[in-house]
Amino acid sequence: MYTFIHNKSKLIKPKILLYVVLLIGIALFYKTTLQKGYYFGAFIACLPFLAIGIFLLLKRPLWSFIFLFITNYFIMGITRYIHFQGGILMDIIILFCFGSILIKATYDNLEWKRMLNPLTLTTFLWVLFCILELLNPKAVPIDDWTSQVRGLAIYPLAIVVLISILLCKYKHLKLILFLWSIFTIIGAFKGYWQKNHGFDSAELYWLYVGGGAKTHFIHSGIRFFSFFTDAGNYGSSMGFSMVVFSIAAIFIKNKWIKIYFSIVALAGGYGMIISGTRGALAAPFAGYILFVALSKNFKMAITGLSVLFFTFLFLNYTTIGNSNKLISRMRTAFDQNDASLNVRLENQKKLREYMADVPFGTSIGFYGKSVNSAHPYYGISKIPSDSWYVRVWIQTGIVGLTLHIFLLSIVILIGGYIILFKIKNEELRGLLIAMLAGTFGILASSYGNELLGQFPNCFLFYTCQALVFMGKYYDKELEEHEQPT
Repeated sequence: MYTFIHNKSKLIKPKILLYVVLLIGIALFYKTTLQKGYYFGAFIACLPFLAIGIFLLLKRPLWSFIFLFITNYFIMGITRYIHFQGGILMDIIILFCFGSILIKATYDNLEWKRMLNPLTLTTFLWVLFCILELLNPKAVPIDDWTSQVRGLAIYPLAIVVLISILLCKYKHLKLILFLWSIFTIIGAFKGYWQKNHGFDSAELYWLYVGGGAKTHFIHSGIRFFSFFTDAGNYGSSMGFSMVVFSIAAIFIKNKWIKIYFSIVALAGGYGMIISGTRGALAAPFAGYILFVALSKNFKMAITGLSVLFFTFLFLNYTTIGNSNKLISRMRTAFDQNDASLNVRLENQKKLREYMADVPFGTSIGFYGKSVNSAHPYYGISKIPSDSWYVRVWIQTGIVGLTLHIFLLSIVILIGGYIILFKIKNEELRGLLIAMLAGTFGILASSYGNELLGQFPNCFLFYTCQALVFMGKYYDKELEEHEQPT
């Protein structure tokens, strides 16, 4: 009996089984296409590839994070064409990353201790404070809290932990920079295309039906936004990239990569300018100031300060190039009598009066809600924040804002200390300076835009910070590699 079954099993060869599965798949695709339509049939046809992709991502957590990093950059652009909740998809991918880590931990040793650093501690403290905000007497429903707390606190902690565990080699840092450089060029090119070839149907719908035209078609011209949420997010992100890649180009050893990073920096600068976002100028100014402070090179410091000084003089004290609408709009960033700046300052003055009796804020989740005139926070709800810090202030009060700024400042200071006194490798030090300077620039730019809670800047910001705190491990790796055997 056993011999009969054994001999019969030999007849079922893998090749025959594959053909059977393919025939079943074709029949299923044909039937679903006829009954449900082409798109549903195409979805069925893609299921095997989707299953293979999920298997590979589960097997290799680093790939899962890279997929997350790529999705983060393009998710908001995709939602302009395909309507779905981008935040929900990002939640799923983040959970998937942690799931793949747990699976790998069952058969491989992971260096969990790497996530025990000051950055993880500060982000965890901020998450803890945001959880305690649920005790706020005026707390909103838990659903509203959940929707707001993700970008405010959960995403930062998740990014820091994932990078600390997964990006354990110096080549991983370079991989992140390489991917980011490609994204920057694509973002700049999309902005160029909008400027020279116009907007597509989805972008026109967002402008005219979604209300984007009110802030993007202004007296000084059109503000271009590429595939980002808006021009403010686009311009600041491009300024972020310009700072990171221009500084990285100085320190990277490979001549061709040096040239390539310089081109990427120029692309970032171009995107920043065509966005027409005045607040984006804070990114390069603040970023390059920190670069000068950390460079440990007198000649480089003098050169950098001179460039910043003469750029400031050009924009603030001359009228050269005013015929160009992009230059004239950038110049208004230094105009203390600018109408929109005065409106913003007046709004903050009103907000101080409203917030005087709300030291812990209106609760996380209140931001953006529409309330009736009888609501105690009706006046607050009518004031636009126009700033990341004002948004934090509204939701968590002066206590939360003070804690938030304090923790961010601590991270910058400790990151600078690590770079100055713990990193020996010159190229690595330069790349880490670039990343920390970029984050400092985006912090400055966040005064005029709600950047840290938006894709892709939230992920980029905390990715750079996490890589700075991983620097001592990269430095040790490079030092061991350079030692003679």
